[in-house]
Amino acid sequence: MNTRSRSAVFLLSLAIIAFSIPFGIADDLAGRNALAKNVILLIGDGMGFPQLTLARIDKAGENLSEYASVELFMDRMEQSGYVSTFSANSFVTDSAPASTAMATGHKTNNGVISQDETAIPKEMDGKNLTTILEMAENAGLSTGLITTTRITHATPAAFYAHVDNRDNESEIADQLSKSNVEVILGGGLQYFVGKNETDPTGKEGKRNDDRNLLADFESQGYALVYNGSAFQKIDANKTEKLLGLFESSHMQYELERSSSQEMDPSLAEMTKKATAILSKNARGFFLMVEGGRIDHAGHERNLSKIAVDTLAFDEAVREALDFASKNNDTLVVVTADHECGGLVLQPMDLEVYEEGSIDPIFASGTARTSGPRYDFITEMDEATHTAVDVPVMASGPGAEKVSHGKLDNTQIFEIMKEALGF
Repeated sequence: MNTRSRSAVFLLSLAIIAFSIPFGIADDLAGRNALAKNVILLIGDGMGFPQLTLARIDKAGENLSEYASVELFMDRMEQSGYVSTFSANSFVTDSAPASTAMATGHKTNNGVISQDETAIPKEMDGKNLTTILEMAENAGLSTGLITTTRITHATPAAFYAHVDNRDNESEIADQLSKSNVEVILGGGLQYFVGKNETDPTGKEGKRNDDRNLLADFESQGYALVYNGSAFQKIDANKTEKLLGLFESSHMQYELERSSSQEMDPSLAEMTKKATAILSKNARGFFLMVEGGRIDHAGHERNLSKIAVDTLAFDEAVREALDFASKNNDTLVVVTADHECGGLVLQPMDLEVYEEGSIDPIFASGTARTSGPRYDFITEMDEATHTAVDVPVMASGPGAEKVSHGKLDNTQIFEIMKEALGF
C-alpha cells in the first residue's frame, strides 16, 4: 500500500471513530474546550418569577397591549432554567447560606457565611469553604464585588468572608480588607471606621473596635470614593484597585437615587466601570453584582420599589451582556438567592378577570385563620422569604448547563468553576 492509500485509510478510520462517539459525549468534549476567560454573576436578591413579571408590567406602563411585546434584558439571554434555594437546615433560606451555596458549592445553615454545616450560627465556627472568588484570585484573575446593600451584607460577604454569624459585620469588613478584591463598590461605610469616629458621610461608625479600615485600603493602593461625583471621575484606564462606599448603610433605592441631589452611582454604572477596570487583566476576572434592595422592598411590601429596583438590576444585566457581546469568552449568569414577599399578581376584580388591572398582594408573613375557607391575616410587620424556586439565565461559554431543568443553587458554583477551568 502506498503512502497516499495509507493516509486515506487513516482518515477514513478517524471518520468512523468520530461518528461512533455518541452525540452527548461529543458535546461534552467540545464543551471542555470552550472555557470562559471572565465570569459575571448577577444576583437579584429576593427576585423570584413574580418580581420579574411585575417589572415587565411596570416597564409596559401597565398597558396590556404594550406588555405583550415587552422584554427585560435578562429575558434575551441564551439559556434559562430554575433553581432550588433551600439551606442545610431550612426549606426557607436566608441570603447567607443561599449566597454561600453559589459561592462555594456547599449547603450551610441559615445565618452562616461560607463555612460548612458544622457551624452553629452565632455560637461556633465550622470549616471554612473556598469560594469561587478566592479560586479566581489564587489563579491570578482579577475580582470584583458590587452591591446596592452594605458590602458587608450576607450576599457579597459569602464570596470573601468566613463567619458563623452574618451579623458580625466588623469581622466581615476585616476579612474584606485582607481579600485583595480589586474592585469593591456598595454601601456600608459604618463598618470601616472606628466606633468613636464618623464615616465620610458624617454618620457614626458601628465597628466594635477603633480600627479605621479605610486607611488600610488606602495603604494597599486602592482609590477611595464616597459619592457619585467622585466615582464618575475615576479613570478605569488608570485605576488598578477601587473601593467605592457610597452610604453609611445600604445604598439608596433606585426611586430615591434618581430624585436625590447627590446621586449614588447606579448599579449599571458600577457594573460598567468594574468591567472596564477588571478586564485589563489578561488572565480574566470574576465579578459578582447584587441588586440587593429588591429583597428589602419585598420585606417592606413596596411594589413600586420592587419594580424599579428590578428594572435597575436589569440595566446592570444589560451592561454585563454588552461587555460579553464584545468579549465572547465571558460567561454571564443571572439568578436570585431566594424570593421575598410571596408576591401574588392577582386581578383587581377577583370574579371578572378581564376587567381592571392587577392588584398584587404579599402572601408571606401571614397566618391562616381557622375556618372552612383559606382566609389569611397579616401576622408580621414585614413580609418574609419563601421557599419557591427562582430563575436562572445564562449566556456565553457553559451557559447551556443552566437549561437542563431544575438546578440546585450549589450547581451554579460548579458551572462557574468548570467554565473558568478550575
